[in-house]
Amino acid sequence: MARHDAARHWLRTVLATTLVALPMAALVGGTVLTQSDVPAREAALASIPDGAQAVITTTALPRTGAPFPQLPEGPPGPWVDDLQQVPASGAELAARLPAGNRLLPYWNSPELIATSELLLAPGEQAPAGAGAEALARVDLTRMSAATLQEAGPEALALLLPELAAGRPPADATEAVVTTDLAARLGITVGDTIAFVAPPHHGWYSTDGRIAEVIQNSQRAYRIAGLADVDGQRAWAPAGWISEMVTADPAGVDGHWLVVGDEPVTWDHVRQINYLQAFAVSRHVLENYPPPDERYPVAIDLVVVLNRLVVIVTTGVVGALLVLFLVTPAFSVSTEQSRRTLGLAAAAGATPADLRRIVTTQGLVVGLAGGLLGSGAGAVAGVLARRALSPDSAMHFPWWIIPVAIGTAALLGVLATLLPAQAAARLSVVEAIKDRTPTPAGTGADRRWRRTAVAGPLLLLAAAACAGLSLSLPLPESAPSPEAIPSRASTGGLVILVLLTLVLAAFGLVLCVRPLIGLAATLARHLPVTARLALRDADDHRSRFLPAAIGVLVAVGVASFYVVNVGSFVANERNRLGEMVGRGRLVLGATVPVNDVFDRRVLTAAVDVLARHLPVTGHEPVYAVGSDSDIHLTVLMPADRSCPDGLFPDTASAIAVGAPLRCVDWERAYVPGLSVPWWLGTDVHVMDGAAMRASGLPGADEAAAVLDRGGAVVNNAAMLAADGTVRVAVSDERLATEAAADRIATLPGAFVRGFAPPLTVSPATARALGVTELEYVGEYVVTSTELSVRDLERAIDVIHATTTLVWVARPNLPYPWGDTVALIPIVLLAAVAVAATAISLALARTQAVRDHATMHAVGATPRFLRWFMVVQAAVVLAAGAPLGVLAGIALGAYQVAWNRRIGIDGAWLDTVPLWGVQAGLLASVVGVGLVVALVIARPPRTLTHRFID
Repeated sequence: MARHDAARHWLRTVLATTLVALPMAALVGGTVLTQSDVPAREAALASIPDGAQAVITTTALPRTGAPFPQLPEGPPGPWVDDLQQVPASGAELAARLPAGNRLLPYWNSPELIATSELLLAPGEQAPAGAGAEALARVDLTRMSAATLQEAGPEALALLLPELAAGRPPADATEAVVTTDLAARLGITVGDTIAFVAPPHHGWYSTDGRIAEVIQNSQRAYRIAGLADVDGQRAWAPAGWISEMVTADPAGVDGHWLVVGDEPVTWDHVRQINYLQAFAVSRHVLENYPPPDERYPVAIDLVVVLNRLVVIVTTGVVGALLVLFLVTPAFSVSTEQSRRTLGLAAAAGATPADLRRIVTTQGLVVGLAGGLLGSGAGAVAGVLARRALSPDSAMHFPWWIIPVAIGTAALLGVLATLLPAQAAARLSVVEAIKDRTPTPAGTGADRRWRRTAVAGPLLLLAAAACAGLSLSLPLPESAPSPEAIPSRASTGGLVILVLLTLVLAAFGLVLCVRPLIGLAATLARHLPVTARLALRDADDHRSRFLPAAIGVLVAVGVASFYVVNVGSFVANERNRLGEMVGRGRLVLGATVPVNDVFDRRVLTAAVDVLARHLPVTGHEPVYAVGSDSDIHLTVLMPADRSCPDGLFPDTASAIAVGAPLRCVDWERAYVPGLSVPWWLGTDVHVMDGAAMRASGLPGADEAAAVLDRGGAVVNNAAMLAADGTVRVAVSDERLATEAAADRIATLPGAFVRGFAPPLTVSPATARALGVTELEYVGEYVVTSTELSVRDLERAIDVIHATTTLVWVARPNLPYPWGDTVALIPIVLLAAVAVAATAISLALARTQAVRDHATMHAVGATPRFLRWFMVVQAAVVLAAGAPLGVLAGIALGAYQVAWNRRIGIDGAWLDTVPLWGVQAGLLASVVGVGLVVALVIARPPRTLTHRFID
C-alpha cells in the first residue's frame, strides 16, 4: 500500500525526496569542501620518500634530559631553537637506530632569490655583494623567490620528484627546477640559474639559523631537468648550503633520511627523542602506537567544550531544518490517503499497520533522498574544492556518504511519526466520508489554543537555561585525556546548552501554532482571497504548520549565521592589527636584500599597478633598524600601568578612556605581525603623508601628530589622560622602564587597528637618537578608494609579474568579512524559498477538489492563482519574521558563549548586521511570493471533483 500510494502521488513523492536530498547535498558538499584535507597520518606517510624508512629532524633545543614529545606524525607544533646549541650528529642518531640502516643527510634553504641574469658560471660560488648590486639592474620578471634542497647523490635520488624533462643532476654544477620556476624565469634545460641568499632579516624559523649561516652568498647551476610539481623550488647535489652549515652548525636544524631493511619502530623513535630529534617513520604510521605508549597531550577542556557545543548546535539545527521541511510531505500523504487508510482499517488493518504504511514511505523516501543528495553533494563539493584550491592535495571523506544516507533515512522516519500517529488514530467512518471543518470549541481546537501559553513558557525556560549556562564555572584544563578532573562539569554544560536549544526549538514551534488560527480568526474583514487562504491554512494545520516552521528554521539558521559572521568580523578587527584601511594597498619585499634593491622592487611594482589602477604615487615606510644603537619602546602611563607580567586586555586597548584590565599574555591585546614584510615589526617610522595613505580611521589626526613630532600607538591603554605617550629610549630592542636609558614624553595619538605598537616620524626618530632606519615598504596612493575587485586585480597583477613582492590589503573589507561569507546566507535563503515553493506545490496536489468546487461556483483561474499566492504569504508571514528574531537571539547567545569562554578573542560586540538581516527577510518573502506567483497555476482540469 505504501508503494502504491507513493506511485499514485508521484509528484508528492518526488517533492519529498527532493526536500530530503537538498540538506543532505549541503551536508555532504560542505563536508567535502571543508574536511577533504589529507589526514595527518596520510600526509606524514606521503612525506617519506619511497625507499626510505623514516625522515628525521634534529632540533637545536637544549638537551635537558627530557625527550622531545613528538606525535607519531611529527612535532606537536613549532619550537624555538637555541641558537648556540649544536643538534645531534649522524653518529648519535645511528647509535639509537636499527643496526645496518644508514643515515643520508639533506639540507633545506631559506627563501632565496633565483635569477638567470647573473654572470656566474655553473658551479661558481661567490659572496653576494656584487650579485646584489647586479640584481638592481635585472628585470623583475627575470627574478623569483625560490627554495633549494641539497643532498648527496643517494639521498637526492630519493628526494627528486618525477622529471618532466631532462635528467637528474650529474654533479654539484647542475640542478633540477620546477616547471613553474622555469616558466617564470623564461629558462629551460641547459640554461644557467643562480640563487642568491640575501642578508639575514632577523627572523628564525623551525630551521634555526640556516638563513643567517648562508646569508650574502650566491651560487649558479646548469639546469639538468625540470620537475612538473607546483611551486618555485629546486634540487641540487650537496656543495653550497651543506658546506656552510658544516662549518657553522650551531642552531641549524638537521635533516636525515633513514634507509635500510630494518623498520624504525616507535621504541627507536622515543630513543632519538632524547637527542631533541623527532622522526616520521613508515613503520610507526602503519602500526600506530597505542595511547598508553604515546606522549601525553595537554587537553584544554574549554576548547573541547566549545567544540562539543558547536557540534550540538549544528546537529540540532540541521535536524530541525530537515524534519520541518520533510514533515509537510507526509502530512499531505496522510491527508490524501485518508480514505484508503480508512478502507484498510475497515478491512482489518491494525493501527500498527496504518503507522507502517506511512513510516515505510518515510524510510524509502529518506534513503532515496540520502542517495540523491549524497551524489549531488559529493560532485558539488569536489568541484568547489578544486575551484577554490586547485593546487592542494585532496582526500575525499568517504565516511560522510553512509552518515548522510543513514541520517536521511532516520530523518525520513522521524518526519513521519506525527503523520503516522494521525493515521493510526483515524476513525473508519470519519476517514471514509468527506472531511468536515473542525467545529470551534472541540478538544483539538482547545489544544491549539493551549499552545499560545506553552510556547512563551518554553521560551522563558530556554532563556533561563541559557543564562545558567553562561554563569556556571568553566572546567579546568587537564594534562592528558586520562587526567580530566571535570568531565562531569563539561558534560553538564553541554547538556545545558542542548536543553536550551531544544526548549527554544519547541517554544518556537508552539508559538507558530496559534498564529495561523489567530490569523484565520481575525481575517473576517480581509478580502475573500485572504479569508479563504487563511481558513485553508487553519483547516490543514498539519501541512501548513511544518512548512511555516521549515521556513522559520531556514531563515533562523541564516539569521544566526549573519550574527555570527558580523560578530566574528568585529572580533577579528578588535583582535588583529592592519597596515591599511578600506580600499588601500601596502607593499613589502618577500626576500629583503638591501634598501636600494628593495626600493627598486617595490617602486617597480607600483609602476606596474599604475598601468591598471588609478595610482598617483607612493609613500615609503621605514623601521628602526636591528643594528641601530638606539631602540624605542612604548610604555604605559606612569599613573596607569599593569603589574609585571600582566598586560592590557582587548577592551582596555581599543577604546580611549576605557577601564584598565590587566591579564596574562595569552589573553592580552596583541595585534600580531600583520605586516607584509620581515623587517621592523615593533617601531615603524613614517611621515604624515604615509600615515594618511594608510586610509585607517583617525589617520588624518595621527598624521598631524606625527608631523609635529609626536608618536602614534595602536593600544589606547598606552595613551595618558593628557594625550601624551611615554617612549623608552635604550640600546635594548624591547626595553622595560627600569632598563631605559631615558624616557621621552611625546604628543600622542591612537589609531585603532593599526599594526605597529609605536610609530614616529623620521625626524622624531633621529631626535631620539635612532642611528639606522630600514626601508620596509611602500603605501600605494590612489586618486580614489579602490573597490574589492580592484584590490583583487592588484594582487593578481603583482603575482603575475613577480614573486618578490607581498601585497597587503584589508583582511576583512566588509562588515561581513568578504563576499564568500554571503554564500551560505544566500543558500539558506534559497532553502527557505524552496520550502515555501514545495509547500505550495504540496498544497496544490491536495487542493484539487477544493479548486474544482470553487471553480464550479464561479471562481476564475486568476482568483485561484491569487488564492495560492496568499497561501504562500501565510507560510512566509508565519515563519520568516519569527525566524529572523530567533536567529538573532541564538546568535547573541552564541556570541555571549564565545565571550564567556574567551576563545580566539574577547568577543566584545554582538553585531546583527541589520542591513543584511533586512535583506534576508525581504529576499525570502519577495522571492518566495514571486516563485509562488509563477508556480501557482490552477489545475488544467477543474470540471471533476476528484476523490481519492
